[in-house]
Amino acid sequence: MSSSNYFQLKFISLSLILLLSFVFLAFIIAPMAFHSDRSQVAGNKADAFYFNQNYGKDDPLMTAVPDLGQIITGPIITGADPQTGSADAKINIAVYTDFTCYYCGQTMAAALKVQADFPGQVRVIHKDFPNADKTYKSYQAALAGRCAQAQGKFWEMSDFLYKNYNNLSQTLFDSLAKQLKLNLAQFQQCLQSQVSSALVDDNLKEANALRISGIPTVYVNEQELMGEVSYEELEKAVEKEK
Repeated sequence: MSSSNYFQLKFISLSLILLLSFVFLAFIIAPMAFHSDRSQVAGNKADAFYFNQNYGKDDPLMTAVPDLGQIITGPIITGADPQTGSADAKINIAVYTDFTCYYCGQTMAAALKVQADFPGQVRVIHKDFPNADKTYKSYQAALAGRCAQAQGKFWEMSDFLYKNYNNLSQTLFDSLAKQLKLNLAQFQQCLQSQVSSALVDDNLKEANALRISGIPTVYVNEQELMGEVSYEELEKAVEKEK
């Protein structure tokens, strides 16, 4: 055998080995790893990610940068958002809301009552969905809620903000912060912080990815309820998840 034929055969053999290795990694190992990681995240009791289970099946390598709207079918629930109830609760009630919305306050009150009536079984999560314009009162109120959250007083601030839904202002925010005995300097600094703004913006991106068009919008796990939701409607939705 000539040296040229020998090198040709060696090149072909190496090429076939590399091709088979790529196929094995791409179509067997990669999909298994992706679905395994996704199951581990979705199974975490403290956090809940409602994934589109069909996403990625047609493209196991996920070569394109995924859009959030293609991945999630429900709210992303982590410790970043205000919540009340057991982290081990089987049922999550996520409320996309705006403090300038009267019906949002009524719906949140109903959700909190349901949570109190199903101790250990239900967790309520607040999701900001204000006007995206940062100069608007709804966005500023969302920041006020987040800054109260930073000092452990979100739900108290939230209650006051809903009660003053048609009278929101910086003066009111400062007054409420004093009433709740927050560190006022820290609170005012937080209102200008990129960190608090990022938390609100993340909720906005999530709501837009879910194509939420109005407030309030409520998710009971993956059940979507739009508009003002009564205690009875929430109770019925919770019973379906038990």
